[in-house]
Amino acid sequence: MAPDSFPRRECFEGRVGLACCSVLESRHWKWSRMAAIDTVFKLVNEWQPELLPTELKYRDSLVALLRDHINEGTVETEYRHSGTTADVYVKQAGFFGSSEVFVELKRNLIHKAQLDRLVGQIHGLEPKKNKILVVLCGETNPALASRFKELFREPLYAAFGTPVQMGLIVKKASKSAGTK
Repeated sequence: MAPDSFPRRECFEGRVGLACCSVLESRHWKWSRMAAIDTVFKLVNEWQPELLPTELKYRDSLVALLRDHINEGTVETEYRHSGTTADVYVKQAGFFGSSEVFVELKRNLIHKAQLDRLVGQIHGLEPKKNKILVVLCGETNPALASRFKELFREPLYAAFGTPVQMGLIVKKASKSAGTK
C-alpha cells in the first residue's frame, strides 16, 4: 500500500497523521490496533484521578483503567526488567505484531532527590531501546519536571502530538473527579 493511500487519523491535538490499521468497517478503516505506547498515552491523558493518598493508589487506579480498555494485551504491575522494576508494563497485540511500554508513575515530585531517583529508574529501563511513559501525579515541582524534560530531551521527541520513544504526562489531581 502506498503511503498516500493509507487512511488518515486525527491525533489528540487535531493534527492529522498517516495510519494503517487492521479492522475494516464499511469501506472506512478504523484505528483499533495502535502501538502500546499510543494506546497507553491516550488512556493516561483521559484518566482523571481523584486526589489519592499514596502512589500505590494512583497505580491501582491507572491499572484498573488500562485493564478495562486494553482487551488484547497484558497489563502487569511491578514488572522486573534489566535489574529494575517498572510500576506498570503493558504488552499489546498490534497490526504488525505486539508492542510494549513501561510506565513509571511518580506521586508528588517535589524534591531533587526524588528526581535523581526517577532519572536512575528511567536509565535502568533503557529509554533508547524501550518505550517508556512517565506519569507525574499529585503535586509536581514545575522546575523538576522541566529538568526531567531537559535530561531526556532526545527520547521525549514527539511526532503528531504522540510520543515516539518516551512520553511525560503531568496529571493534576482533581478533588471532584472520580477515578475512571
